[in-house]
Amino acid sequence: MAKNIAIIVDSTFYISKEDEKKYSIYVIPTPILFNGKVRYDSDWSSPAKFFKDMNAAKEMPSTSMASPADVLKAFDQVKADGYQQAIFMTMSSGISGFYNLAVNLAADYEGLDILVWDSRFTIMVSGVQALMAADLAAQGKTRDQIMEKVARLRNSTHVFIIVDDISHLKRTGRLAGGVALVAGLLNIKPILTFNDEGKIVAIAKERHLKRAWDWVLKRFEMDLPSFDEPVRVLLADANNRELTTKWQASFKEAYPDLRSDLITIGPLIGVHTGEKAVGFVYMDDWQTIAREA
Repeated sequence: MAKNIAIIVDSTFYISKEDEKKYSIYVIPTPILFNGKVRYDSDWSSPAKFFKDMNAAKEMPSTSMASPADVLKAFDQVKADGYQQAIFMTMSSGISGFYNLAVNLAADYEGLDILVWDSRFTIMVSGVQALMAADLAAQGKTRDQIMEKVARLRNSTHVFIIVDDISHLKRTGRLAGGVALVAGLLNIKPILTFNDEGKIVAIAKERHLKRAWDWVLKRFEMDLPSFDEPVRVLLADANNRELTTKWQASFKEAYPDLRSDLITIGPLIGVHTGEKAVGFVYMDDWQTIAREA
């Protein structure tokens, strides 16, 4: 008997092993090039261990797209497991060419109807799109019904990233705006966001983290009245959990009725953000959307 709809993602979505199993999500590994060797997130026991190794590395690491062979291997497994349709979600096309690769491979693949979706984000900001899609698929929703709700979730998402050292995004070419912009952001705390094309751009700058936190909170307060759904907040960090825990406590004090979760910027994305980067994200609550008729 044919199964409903499979959800496929790349490993930049940071879907936990528990959720992979619970929601039957297929994850394609994305490589990290570290000291001349191909490695993966799972090679480090924690973000702290990765950043310790990264800071001591002879040359700074970089990332590469998942190989076509690994993508086709995932397609083969999905088909073998009895699925006829799949939704393949990728990290933002604005910071990686993987989306275009996925589109081309999906178009030529036979025996499985694959829709490729640009999440326009990364880490668990993208991951919640996959969790909601898998939840809806388990409810028996059609692919069109699933994608309508995923689009709503994506369009409701606001992401702000504060990096400790802009040089990593400059080195890996993930910051849009050119050399002059990067030079203007040195020695301060830039506040970055994803634009409508999924590119990372600077939107503001502050000299201190406390002022950057005040800036994102003020932006949240301005945007909150525009939400029709319950709001969920995510606080992300690259081995800076003490700070995000402090910010979460401050947020809960101001908004005790809103849900907030702590998420991780692991090695794959930490290569680009550098250590101590933090993020503040808010969006429609995906579990609420998934339960709507």
